[in-house]
Amino acid sequence: MKSLKKIFIIIIVLLVVFSGVVYIDYFLVKTKNTFPKISIKEELDDETTVYKAVLYKVWYCKNNKAISIGSYSDRDAICPKKYTYDNGYYKNNMGINISKRDLELLISDGVYTSEMIEDINSESDLKDKVYVATTYEQTKYKKVDKDKREGITLESGVELVVFPTFESNGGEYSWVYNYNEENYSCMKTDKNKTKVFSKFENGKCSDDYQKLQYDDKWCSLYKNSTLIYKDDIEKLCEKEA
Repeated sequence: MKSLKKIFIIIIVLLVVFSGVVYIDYFLVKTKNTFPKISIKEELDDETTVYKAVLYKVWYCKNNKAISIGSYSDRDAICPKKYTYDNGYYKNNMGINISKRDLELLISDGVYTSEMIEDINSESDLKDKVYVATTYEQTKYKKVDKDKREGITLESGVELVVFPTFESNGGEYSWVYNYNEENYSCMKTDKNKTKVFSKFENGKCSDDYQKLQYDDKWCSLYKNSTLIYKDDIEKLCEKEA
């Protein structure tokens, strides 16, 4: 009887440890945009790799280096396909003409899948999706390295950051970080441990610090994109009490 009890306890401990490891693995995938360590890797095609983890799957799109998280009920056709354009426009299955700029914006970072692109059924739907992708990507700041802010003195706890712009280079579009002083913003952590931002003007930070927050329109629209799987998004939709 005692041996059975010991076996039962060992099984419970192993399950708890395994559950903890799985959760940590999932947390790192969500926050660090990495591949799950506890998973089975499978090459779906020349463009798509899928990692089958416990209770969820992760797709890696080779053509735009995007990582997307989904459930086992999601279909595997999640990576953007190679599109052909007629006079700079792609016509989807619903007959909607999408400019190359808008299409590359929508598929950047896997915000919208190829299936979602084909399901766009009106100009207003396209406009909404462009708004969601643009707004989301514009908030993905990068810190300015010390060698790029030589001669600038900042108060303790303040960092300089740059927000990207969507630009064309040789007919190809991408999000670009321009490390010029006129593009700098200031970032610090407030008393609520929330990152807040202000303008960097005339060599110093403005006193008007604001946190990143999405508006009501964006928060009602993003749930129809792959961003629904990102936990940190919901926090940027929460209103202050």
